[in-house]
Amino acid sequence: MLYEGRCAMTEFPPDRFNIDAFYDKENSGTGTLPLRGGHFLKEDLGAFDAPFFSVTPAEAVAMDPQQRIMLETSYHALENAGLTIDKCSGSKTSVYTATFTDDYKSMLQQDPEQLPKYAATGLSGSMLANRVSWFFNLRGPSMNLDSACSSSLSALHVACQDLLNGTSKMALVGGCNLVFHPDFMLIMSNMSFMSPDSRCWSFDHRANGYARGDGFGVVVLKKLSDALQDGDTIRAVIRATGLNQDGRTTGGITQPNGEAQQLLINETFTRANLDMAPVRFFEAHGTGTALGDPTEAKAIGNSFRSYRSAEEPLIVGAVKSNIGHLEGGSGIAGLIKTVMILEKGIILPNTGLEKVNPRIDTQNLRIHSNAMA
Repeated sequence: MLYEGRCAMTEFPPDRFNIDAFYDKENSGTGTLPLRGGHFLKEDLGAFDAPFFSVTPAEAVAMDPQQRIMLETSYHALENAGLTIDKCSGSKTSVYTATFTDDYKSMLQQDPEQLPKYAATGLSGSMLANRVSWFFNLRGPSMNLDSACSSSLSALHVACQDLLNGTSKMALVGGCNLVFHPDFMLIMSNMSFMSPDSRCWSFDHRANGYARGDGFGVVVLKKLSDALQDGDTIRAVIRATGLNQDGRTTGGITQPNGEAQQLLINETFTRANLDMAPVRFFEAHGTGTALGDPTEAKAIGNSFRSYRSAEEPLIVGAVKSNIGHLEGGSGIAGLIKTVMILEKGIILPNTGLEKVNPRIDTQNLRIHSNAMA
């Protein structure tokens, strides 16, 4: 899909919610949405093999589909890594998940008299990681992180620190998002965060907000020395991770600060003891917002500018142009895409780039978006 530069955007499926009841092209008042689509999983969100995961029918009814599919995705991740349930059971394995949406809670709380018995555990974000730890009998730290759009990369950073300091011997890091209730979209639309086109026009002149997407991703981590000793299949090596915050450097809490982003890039390369000169590809956040894209592009370009040229620019990617913004799960999607690029030796294109945002000086920054319109 990424190789062909396709975009998964469709109109809201009728089994999610009735978009006609909320759609208002002009977004003329609260309680309306200026968009008609997003990026959706095709599978039945209610499908779940509860007995396999030792979940009773009564518990399954109350479980957020994010909990259900996170269990399934974690199983697939371990299977892909060649690790059996028996081998993992009782191990010092940490689980860090990431999400900040709770559409199922919004849906069930519409009618308090019909709340299921196990709603307390089924609707709790903290249970997202704990379900995985419980089923696989994993004994390391287990928690769900919410740092908004950076949630799954924050989870990745904490998991890497655990491995480095010996808190755990292995880690599962997951991020997820599901879109099937209007409540969260309504409050985001009030602040004009959502794209009326239902697309993430990453780094494009049409950037007008982001489009939401369904998605789940889980990666299995070990220290390189342990993975080599255990004979594991190694898909990629993470040399360093980093986190920071803008502080009070912008006019509002939702506005990004390019200098903070550039500082983080440089600090992380220094921590990894990596030369920035050989870098040819950078997977960006690239939400498709009028303010965020130019800020991020400038931070990336300035970080690598002295190592690149007009003839050999740094190629900047954004998987959101293909699958939308997975919000709490967006970072893990970008990580998985980057691992695929390293494995295949092919820089995958963004999609829908018609003309670069005029506020992004690609020539001066020596960056390029590998695009497929």
